[in-house]
Amino acid sequence: MTSIPQKNVLLPALSRRRLLRAVGFGTAGAAGAGLLTSCSGGDSAGDGPAQFTGVFDFDLDSQTRNVHAEDGALLLNSVYKDLFLCTGAMFNWETHEWDHLLLEGHEWDGDDLLVTLRPGLRWSDGESLNADDAMYSYAMRILEAPPWGFGFPQVEEVEKLDDLTVRLGTDGRFDGLERSILKHRIVSKVTYADLGERALELVQDGVRQGDDEHTDWNAEYVEFAPDEIVCSGPYKFDEAQMSDARITLVRNEDGYQGTEVHFDEVVVHKGDNRQAALLVQQGEVDYSTLAPSAADQQAFEEVEGFTWIEHAGYDGVGLMFNFAAKPELEDVRVRKALAHILDGEQIGRVARGEGYHRIEYYTGLVDRQAEELMSTEELGELETYDQDLGKAEELLEEAGWTKGGGVWHLPDGSEAGLEVIGVAGWNDFELTATQVEEAWSDFGIPTTARNVPEDNPWGIWGAGDFEVAVRQWGNPEQPDHWGAFRMNFLTENDPGSDAPGQSFELEVDSPTHGEIDLRELVDTAQRGGSEEERTEALRTMMTVFNELLPRIPIWGYTYLSPAVEGIRVEAFDHDHPAGENEQYQDNHVILQLIQGDLRPVEG
Repeated sequence: MTSIPQKNVLLPALSRRRLLRAVGFGTAGAAGAGLLTSCSGGDSAGDGPAQFTGVFDFDLDSQTRNVHAEDGALLLNSVYKDLFLCTGAMFNWETHEWDHLLLEGHEWDGDDLLVTLRPGLRWSDGESLNADDAMYSYAMRILEAPPWGFGFPQVEEVEKLDDLTVRLGTDGRFDGLERSILKHRIVSKVTYADLGERALELVQDGVRQGDDEHTDWNAEYVEFAPDEIVCSGPYKFDEAQMSDARITLVRNEDGYQGTEVHFDEVVVHKGDNRQAALLVQQGEVDYSTLAPSAADQQAFEEVEGFTWIEHAGYDGVGLMFNFAAKPELEDVRVRKALAHILDGEQIGRVARGEGYHRIEYYTGLVDRQAEELMSTEELGELETYDQDLGKAEELLEEAGWTKGGGVWHLPDGSEAGLEVIGVAGWNDFELTATQVEEAWSDFGIPTTARNVPEDNPWGIWGAGDFEVAVRQWGNPEQPDHWGAFRMNFLTENDPGSDAPGQSFELEVDSPTHGEIDLRELVDTAQRGGSEEERTEALRTMMTVFNELLPRIPIWGYTYLSPAVEGIRVEAFDHDHPAGENEQYQDNHVILQLIQGDLRPVEG
């Protein structure tokens, strides 16, 4: 994170969350009070049902109610999804323990995972929630799971043991295999009766993704469009209070925690990043995970009751190279020089305001994870790539580059030049790309920045249609450390294929470890037979990433979500036991609401 302003030095004992709350981003003065006096409060500031309000850019007309698809389903890409369609459990990213939701518990019996639903739950249509729902849901996901994934692709058998318990037989247990299964959203057996029953039969017959039988089933699945979302969580959709401007969720008393939550309604306003920021400033939204600009972040300081909710980041933004498009980048000295030209602190602040942290250790893992695997002394021995223009010049000259007329030339005498792509509409990517363009160009490497359309940057990255791309490093979806190296080394990287991506060869020569196969190391880190073996693979990849720098980490995410206390919400817990969770995967604010720890202001 950025250094704390000087005015905060009298508060060294405060935690990061309490520090954000207490100073700099804390309660506003008279100006903020005036703002909210005229326009605050939403619909529940006075009498009426207790409301919790959020914001998300939904579209009632285009988004499906086929929630098994998730991507493109109504509100299923928002943090509010767990309020109406609970997962089996939420993962604690710090303790690596589970907070069970729809599931009462789970256990391993050899290579079999046994999951047990809570008794007495009902869907919002009145039907009981039981093992049949789980069987259909798991079967549909097994059928859809890509073979390169983990969790459901390893499930070979699914069996109903009793009315609440399901056995999933795997092809071999490994650390974290159960995560995607426990996180899966069980859907209504009534809604998906035909599709679920057929999926179960296909799975039991050994059919998997890509088989002809799956293709036929999938053609119907993608066209399936139910009229409503049947809910399992503490809230359900109120069709009478749904419009293009807002969605209202009301209590689902028979659902999980339906009688335990303290808010009668959850209102989700429609809004993009900018509109969400304005709603926060007007006191209409209690909590938003949409990304505010640096200017909006400053404006929040004037809002009465404003506070930041900090969510830990497990990834960051940096640069991904296409080695096939620009062979000169294969020289590690060139990559290191390009890194030394950049001021990651400045780039992060411009791109994210306060929502970033600087990189201390260039290991491919965020610093908090690196510190779990290596000692301070070991990390101190690794190379750092902070801005050092003299070092960058030295490295390029060692690589045979020469400079003339203010421009660097390659060893063959041709003029150097690069294009870096951001993504249109992804503000932090756009701003990172333009700053890289400026820094490299000023140094004498002519660089052009452009933005690719936001509808499919993944296709462009995978196809290798770039020279240098602003791209994530680390992994925001997988809390196990090996997930970051799958991202860093394997995602968008299949040299010689139809989707070569980076075209970075995975059999490398490490100055420290000699000849190694990075693909094998990722697999060992995930599935190694002992913790020692897995940890050693991770430590090796940390060193190799630091030595070879296949991607340049520039800055890391710190997710600061704007929130307002004292209007509808009494207070947020800034030191919640699940406070290190990634905000989109296992949001601890939503967990507080579900568990009844979040309370409304007493009228």
